[in-house]
Amino acid sequence: MSSSRLNVVDILVKLVEFPTVNPPGKNYAEISEYLLDLLESYGFKAKLVEIPANYLDKYYPYAPLHRGHPRYVVLARYGSGKPVLHFNGHYDVVPPGSGWEYNPFKAIIEDGRVYGRGTTDMKGGIAATIVSIAELIESNWNPRGTIELAFVPDEESGGIGTRYIVEKGIVRPDYVIIGEPSTTSKVIIGHKGLVRGIVRVRGKQVHASIPWRGVNAFIKASELVLEFTKSYEPLLRQRKTKAPVMEEEYAYPTIVLGGYAESTSKKDNIVPGEFLFSFDRRVLPEEDINQVIDELREYIEKTAERLSINYEVEVRSAVPASLTPPDSLLVRIAQKCTESITKTPPTLEISPGRNDAVFYVRELRVPTINLGPGVAETAHTANEYTTVDELNKMVEIYKCIIRSILG
Repeated sequence: MSSSRLNVVDILVKLVEFPTVNPPGKNYAEISEYLLDLLESYGFKAKLVEIPANYLDKYYPYAPLHRGHPRYVVLARYGSGKPVLHFNGHYDVVPPGSGWEYNPFKAIIEDGRVYGRGTTDMKGGIAATIVSIAELIESNWNPRGTIELAFVPDEESGGIGTRYIVEKGIVRPDYVIIGEPSTTSKVIIGHKGLVRGIVRVRGKQVHASIPWRGVNAFIKASELVLEFTKSYEPLLRQRKTKAPVMEEEYAYPTIVLGGYAESTSKKDNIVPGEFLFSFDRRVLPEEDINQVIDELREYIEKTAERLSINYEVEVRSAVPASLTPPDSLLVRIAQKCTESITKTPPTLEISPGRNDAVFYVRELRVPTINLGPGVAETAHTANEYTTVDELNKMVEIYKCIIRSILG
């Protein structure tokens, strides 16, 4: 099989044709088999690692929607010994949504752009990873160490695929590159953490014709939100990360309330006896995730006590921040290689959104970066696209990094 650079587009087109929509996790088996066969054709030792159903029952946030849709990690290696340079990419995509001018699962190439769901986030990164290594292999290059690939499911639902192979000790790399769409203009060296959950406010449900006999939980929740925000938002503005960020506002921790909110009665002629709303707190690398949780609970409790509100807090997920030092060997090599190909020094940044780097950095203590092709702010949108130029440049950047680390 030829691995000419044109094949990076060919492979991406093929990957887009697998509608690996998450949730629930469609076509995971089909894309995994395709990737397995492709990698073996290039000389990799490859296998599929199935994630057990009981693990998914515990960690998949949309359970039980995963049932009937098996999950596989495509794990491949080339070479042997240390160091191990590990590439990670997720093959699941978010639902296409509305507003598309193109078929989201039939990639279209137009004016140097490749349109389709996952072209930027992040099947383009998978294609560039495969082609960069395949071109090196076909040039009779032999690594001084091991190249390891892990193409994983469920990054879009908390990173279950990567979490599984890290927790179970299936991979133990020395350096990690995740092909998330940084674009060729930047190297992402970390990300904010997050704490997500629900606040339930309880009142007294009665018929809407006699509201004076009830306690409106919606009104109470509104009072709680307004008073909590007055005291909590100023606290967040007192904190600022020292890590590099894209713009000033990215440097602060944030909280969003009410991304999800509802009255559990779901009826307009009822005074709601229970009302709930979500919170999403983004966490800086300098913050301790457990202290953030305790602090959130404390501020909500103090506010509720002042207002005599009956409430309950449920933390549903907590992911710490991740940061690889800017002066680490991997970051310096990535900067040098990116500049050598693009002729422009890339910026270093942390991402405001969570990604799978946290598992490698927190669990394995290995340097990890996000570096992959794409177009900024097109991920998860209608008419998502990447460019042929981005894909080809990233192939060359990856080859430079691989040679720098593995000889």
